[in-house]
Amino acid sequence: MNKLILSLLLGCAVLQAQPGINTRAVRDIRLENLKHDYSGTIIRFVDSNSRSCRGVLLDVTEKNIIVSELGSPVSYEHSGINYVFVDPGFKDLIVVFGLCVLGGASGYLGVIVGRSNPDASMKGVALSLGLALGGSIGFKTFYKPIKIDISGVARK
Repeated sequence: MNKLILSLLLGCAVLQAQPGINTRAVRDIRLENLKHDYSGTIIRFVDSNSRSCRGVLLDVTEKNIIVSELGSPVSYEHSGINYVFVDPGFKDLIVVFGLCVLGGASGYLGVIVGRSNPDASMKGVALSLGLALGGSIGFKTFYKPIKIDISGVARK
């Protein structure tokens, strides 16, 4: 009984503390993580003028995000930017192709194990369906941009 009461009190304390979090501190932590984790990668965002920007992340300062566009550094004020997107790269595409091949192999082996004497057309259909299903699952799961929230809002 004491553990239940303690858990409820702790849960209430955590929920009450959330609105009191300083949004500026949360934003600074997220910007520092963006700088640390994604420096040198291609990012895209919509700035405060509703203009879409894309480039290699060079640095994140106290007031600006500095990206390299066409080889020259350009700084954008990050006060009006809420989200930064990291587009999928070549490694993500390799994962998608790997799942596609795995799906095709499992379809082919499934027909061989499931049927005693499958003909070539049955093997081809199972291989094609496995490739298509594995590729579509891999594409929808792994080949999408990463959305990074830098707004400073702790929860909605």
